[in-house]
Amino acid sequence: MSETTLSPTPSSSTLDPADDLVAMRDRVRFYRARAEQLQYALDHRLPIEQAKGILAERYQIDIEAAFELLRSFCRNNNMKIHDVAKTLIKQPTESDRRISC
Repeated sequence: MSETTLSPTPSSSTLDPADDLVAMRDRVRFYRARAEQLQYALDHRLPIEQAKGILAERYQIDIEAAFELLRSFCRNNNMKIHDVAKTLIKQPTESDRRISC
């Protein structure tokens, strides 16, 4: 990816250093915001992927069916998929409960 594709403003060839400084600050703000957005997406996607794996293993279904199961549950119960995924990850399975007793 080139910088011009992501940059909020095209680079200029002005002779005024103040304009260059302003443009650089704008690019830093832009890239910082982009990094925060990507980190947020990564943080929210990981638990969903883990939950899909848990459901796929638990019910012996493929990943697509596991996601559909998770999504349907969330829609039917008006819950956020990320919240349900986090709960599913923390919830012990039946075999885990037997081992800890």
